[in-house]
Amino acid sequence: MSRLRLLLLVAGLGALVTSPAAHAAVAPAPELDGALVASSSTRAVALLESAARSARTRTWSGTQQVVSTRSGEPRRTVLEIQHTPGSGSTVRVLSSLDHALAPDVLDDKLLTLLAGHYDLRVVAGTVCAGHRARVVEARRPGVTGPAGLAGRFWLDAATDLVLRRDVFDGTGAVVRSSTLVNLTVGRTAPATSVDYTAGEAVRPTGQRLDEEQLTLMEAAGWPVVRTLPSGLELFEARLHDEQVLQLSYSDGLSTLSLFVQKGELPDHVPGVARSMGGGTVRISSGSTERVVWSGDGRTWTLVSDAPESMVQDAVLVLPHAPAAVTDDGVLSRAWRGMSRVGSWLNPFE
Repeated sequence: MSRLRLLLLVAGLGALVTSPAAHAAVAPAPELDGALVASSSTRAVALLESAARSARTRTWSGTQQVVSTRSGEPRRTVLEIQHTPGSGSTVRVLSSLDHALAPDVLDDKLLTLLAGHYDLRVVAGTVCAGHRARVVEARRPGVTGPAGLAGRFWLDAATDLVLRRDVFDGTGAVVRSSTLVNLTVGRTAPATSVDYTAGEAVRPTGQRLDEEQLTLMEAAGWPVVRTLPSGLELFEARLHDEQVLQLSYSDGLSTLSLFVQKGELPDHVPGVARSMGGGTVRISSGSTERVVWSGDGRTWTLVSDAPESMVQDAVLVLPHAPAAVTDDGVLSRAWRGMSRVGSWLNPFE
């Protein structure tokens, strides 16, 4: 799936849309029509693969809202999206309470991670956003009851597009929900790359690094962490202005981006100071959480929409040292650039 990436945000890990003035809240999940009707992970993966393909090859448009409850207060981002095969996609930001504008993403790599970390199954159908839908659940292996449910996808029975996706933490609470509404679907055509031609650009920047380039950077002393706790695996790397290394991880449901640059933490970094991992971190919460700290002569910034426990576990295994203040103007300028980069999570083109 070449360059599916950000498009899938659109395609279907969609959002709950209310009027711009309404308070953000996660809508009740549509009730299922009966009990479990299939448990074949092969069938579940096939449905998700079909959803990804449909998102790229169909003409469609809709309004998407992502509601995050991970910071305790619901926050929402509303996007207006239109996709035309052969031309690309246009995305217009209608509403956002912070800078977390990047959409949810699903592609071959993430599907592989999803199937590798969770038990996928197809459950009975329902109606979602006015469409008949098939429901695919992702469950934590060996965990029963509400705590076992990690994610749920609602797939349009007619077009296979993802109408809604919910992500749950270990207590069974929804931490992120998205629903695609006002959906209009047209013809099918060859897949195309994402091309933002209107609205605020949310596509990533920087140079994408292949495995050979990443290995060379590692040999030059850049810290390249391949895995993080909770099943988070490295699936993408980028270099920004030859100063900031971005490493992106996922378990197939949640995404975490780690930004690394040389130098100690500047003194102007916003956020609440907390002690963690043997040093001081600065935490800023929103639709995504940003954690910043110093360690091994570098500044580390972690940006994630993952449940709180996954973020904390990742921070604890990374290098830490007491934060040192620097007046280095070059580093300060680099930090300001990185803070803007850290506004988005998914590093796909």
